[in-house]
Amino acid sequence: MDLRALEHFVAVVDEGGFTRAAERLRVAQPGVSAQVRGLERELGQTLFERHARGATLTPAGAAALPHARAALAAAAAVGESVAEVGGLLRGRLGIGILLSSNGMDMPAALRAFRDRAPAVEVRVLEADAATLLERVRDGGLDVAWTATSGALPDDVTGHLVGTQPLAALVPAGHRWCRRRTVDLADLCGEPLLVVPPGGAVRGALEEACAGLGVAPRVELEANSPALLAALAREGHGVAVVPESFAALAEGVHALRIVRPTPTGRVSVVWRRGNPSPALRAFTGLVRART
Repeated sequence: MDLRALEHFVAVVDEGGFTRAAERLRVAQPGVSAQVRGLERELGQTLFERHARGATLTPAGAAALPHARAALAAAAAVGESVAEVGGLLRGRLGIGILLSSNGMDMPAALRAFRDRAPAVEVRVLEADAATLLERVRDGGLDVAWTATSGALPDDVTGHLVGTQPLAALVPAGHRWCRRRTVDLADLCGEPLLVVPPGGAVRGALEEACAGLGVAPRVELEANSPALLAALAREGHGVAVVPESFAALAEGVHALRIVRPTPTGRVSVVWRRGNPSPALRAFTGLVRART
């Protein structure tokens, strides 16, 4: 199977369409289409649903994607490993970071890594926790700083780098504006603005509420903490966000949630079996820093 065809296939997935994939690969768009059509003929399955706004994976394409990424990673690791023997670390490293993270020490860790491995090409993606975990699992990212709740999937491993207390945001003029804390039991009686189910903040909140025998009263859901803060600012409810983000939110009043304090775990996660020497060096650095 032609690695170039796999590279084109993955580029179309990552860019959401053939035209943007061609721009990324610096080739003509018909060339990308031809490579993907050839791969589809070889596999005997259609990999994409083509439409005016781009392309989306078919079930066959979704099944092929993690294996295509793994094949490309293994091929890249051959050259990277040989270079590593000669004392030169090269290749690519995709890093994910939470939208609400306020950095989570990633910029400092990345600076230390780039000082040691300047030849490694690095890209950074911001997303919500569920998206970051899925991109690590399917090979779209090598490593991600993300909030976690519960056990990690079997194909992912990680390193705990800290904990993240949750905070509440209320608008100006709210009856809690002169307070610094709010009891979780009182908070659960308010209309809440939170991330959807599956997000680590939502998991930490629901776990803490279950311990009190209460359920959160969810008014609206959004993945972006900035949007949750904006909704709170306009009086739609009380936003529940990571404390590090709450400290930066403007136009709202932040309260620490107490008795108990819901707390998310912040971990650096990566896929088991990823052969990248750059990933190995980077995660080793992260472990040494914490």
